[in-house]
Amino acid sequence: MTPVIEGRYADPAMSPLELDATRWLDGFYQLEHLFNTRMWAIELSNKAASPELRFAAITHDAERFFPGGPTDTPENGFDNPDYLFAHSIRSADIVEAWLRERADVVDAGFIKRVRVLILRHEIGGGAEADILQAADSLSFLEVFDWLTVDWVRRGIYSVERAREKLRYSLERIRPPLAVKIALPLYEQAVKTLEMADRIDMDLAWRRKVAGDRRFQLGLA
Repeated sequence: MTPVIEGRYADPAMSPLELDATRWLDGFYQLEHLFNTRMWAIELSNKAASPELRFAAITHDAERFFPGGPTDTPENGFDNPDYLFAHSIRSADIVEAWLRERADVVDAGFIKRVRVLILRHEIGGGAEADILQAADSLSFLEVFDWLTVDWVRRGIYSVERAREKLRYSLERIRPPLAVKIALPLYEQAVKTLEMADRIDMDLAWRRKVAGDRRFQLGLA
């Protein structure tokens, strides 16, 4: 199981715009995943991730924080394009609208590039989009082990179906370095999942800290 480390994502290089976005998304149970995606995007870019890539990474799943989004069922598979495209478009729309309210600090070119990356975060396509997709997958494998356990305990997915999500996260990765990093993360996530019925995990607390901006940035 991935250790929970308070302040893991404290980063003096995080831009004011990124920090503002984390305030916007504070309380979102996927906030830790967004921080972790940003971390992996920077790592896979050899510490040279563009401002657009870093911002797209920390907001790419924003739509799930707001009611009314697309839904799907396990029977459709984790690569269902109807859901993936609807999710990506809604996230891009919501993030673009938020950025346009800050036109005094961001230009139209930045907004357009962020939008394109978020639109492609599930499918990749191009160097930065492939990095974002890989970072998203690495983050899921690393910090969402608790979520797959939660799925099983709540009867949303069987262990086998949850394992399919982990396998999908691994198999869609393109950059060779990311594949190498992903393999041990995948193996550990599967081990945690297979102990879903007996592992000692406070899921309510885990969900709470996952969405707690102050905890993740070490501000508590």
